[in-house]
Amino acid sequence: MSLLPRPALLLSGLLCGLNAGVTLADEVLRTGEVRDLAFGEVLFHFYQDDHFTALNKLLVARSRSGLGPHREEAELLLGGLYLHYGQHDAAERIFGELLTASVAPGVRNRAWFYLGKVRYQRGLFEQALAAFDRIEGRLPRALAAELPMLAAQSHMALGRFDEAAALLDRWRGPADWVPFARYNLGVALVRLGEADAGMRVLDRIGRANAGSAELRGLRDQANLALGYVFLQQQDAVNATPVLERIRLEGPFSNKALLGVGWAEAAREDYSSALTPWLALRERDLLDSAVQEALLAVPYALGRMAAHAAAAREYQAALAAYDDEIARLDRAIAQAEAGTLVPALLELDDPGITHWYWELGQVPDAPETRYLYHLMADHAFQESLRNYRDLQALEAHLAGWRAKLATYDDMVETRRTAWRERMPQAEARLGDGTLAGLERRRDALALRLDEIARERDIAGLATAGEREYVEWLEDIAQQPAFAHAPDETLTRHRVLSGTLSWTLDKEFAYRLWQHQRALAALDHALDEARARSADVALAGATRPDELAVLAARIDVLRPRLDGQSQQVAALRARHGEQLVALAVQGLLDQRERLASYRLEAQFALATIYDRASGTARVSDAPEALP
Repeated sequence: MSLLPRPALLLSGLLCGLNAGVTLADEVLRTGEVRDLAFGEVLFHFYQDDHFTALNKLLVARSRSGLGPHREEAELLLGGLYLHYGQHDAAERIFGELLTASVAPGVRNRAWFYLGKVRYQRGLFEQALAAFDRIEGRLPRALAAELPMLAAQSHMALGRFDEAAALLDRWRGPADWVPFARYNLGVALVRLGEADAGMRVLDRIGRANAGSAELRGLRDQANLALGYVFLQQQDAVNATPVLERIRLEGPFSNKALLGVGWAEAAREDYSSALTPWLALRERDLLDSAVQEALLAVPYALGRMAAHAAAAREYQAALAAYDDEIARLDRAIAQAEAGTLVPALLELDDPGITHWYWELGQVPDAPETRYLYHLMADHAFQESLRNYRDLQALEAHLAGWRAKLATYDDMVETRRTAWRERMPQAEARLGDGTLAGLERRRDALALRLDEIARERDIAGLATAGEREYVEWLEDIAQQPAFAHAPDETLTRHRVLSGTLSWTLDKEFAYRLWQHQRALAALDHALDEARARSADVALAGATRPDELAVLAARIDVLRPRLDGQSQQVAALRARHGEQLVALAVQGLLDQRERLASYRLEAQFALATIYDRASGTARVSDAPEALP
């Protein structure tokens, strides 16, 4: 049994848990200034966490305009989106295209960084380190903090713990990352063989104040690793207080209780060892520490010569193992029947927008309650993320197929409207109304020119004024007017003069008003002629335009069908992979239980063999059942 826990690459998990989208966008948009409308729209969707739409908008803008002054930043953002969506080949190709002499050094350095990260995520650790070594000069702060961690993790994956320790020892990053880096440093030093130095680092973390749930979990894990190092060194005296620093309710409490028991057993204090083991025995049997405790309890009783009690505990352990194995068999059968993946995503938001999605909760179902340990496995989470994205993409394509049917209806509706309305429009255009209006306009223009040229003040009189002029003229034409009294003649002359004076005074203003009205009429006629031409053109071209739209829809439909079939096949393949991973995980648990069961059988058989060799067990404080 390996006492030192496998290094859980904690900082990688921390980095994945950060809002990677905003960090990348901030680093891409170095100047803080958006000088291209299309790129601004991309960033708008990006900051709204609508990453799938941002990716689509970016691809469209890239194909149309090239994104002008933001071309390099846009390519870097596109590569990052591809990277975090798991499209490593596309991301690596884009980053590779940015590694040219014509690209700004800052962009080139970030391209090397992301290229190395692509290779790190694909398990190509040597190639990742080679890419990291090509970075020259300064990186943005967030990337500069992440770079040594990725390099250290790569060295650790290659077994080069001395290089990893050197990187981590001189690393200076954000304050909330430091404890995680120190934990990895402590693990690296222990594995390097510098146990004392590594244990001192782990001890500092194990004694540190922790203000958050993540740091409390890290403190417990550091104490667990340190305690098991002491156990490996046969130092039970120092192992016990370190393991007792771990919280009784936490993710590492079970292994801590198990370790405390073995530390007491190492000092042959089996009565004290029973205390944590008996407490552990009552916990969830899914945990391997609980499963081992079922054997540890009768082992301690046997060492205390309580053989009858030990036999009963072994029999209870066999019964518990049998029950759990039976449940595992049913879970394996249900997983193989295809109910696993739908159950895993039962509580999931089906959207396809976020790139850093991960499963955070497993539904309470027989086939999923055993899978919590798989959720920490990168391969399982990556496969589940791919399956979920493919499922969402399949729904997205189905939505577009439904939209195409709607577009078909829209095209047909427009075609029907054209057939119904075009004859009426053509009849209206051919009735000569517009030509008649143009002739009337020309006549009005000629008359206005004549009035202006001859200064015909009466020509601009209102209808009331013209009626008044005609009335005065009729009076003057009457035979009796010449013999009218002087008072009447004077009044007629004053009225005629007043009217003429008014018309003359307002002539220029009235002429300007009529000319402005004529200009407005010209504008209206121009607009009417343009609309008439548009209607005529639409009547001639609309059938062809609708035919083009219908043809585009017809072309898209088989493309969507083909993509849907491809996505469905990929989703089925990832579903099979998920089932295989889950089934293998369940089989591993079953195999472990079977091995524990076999140990319990051998131990129980040994007790019975010893009992059968004598009439009774004289040195036992109680008889066998």
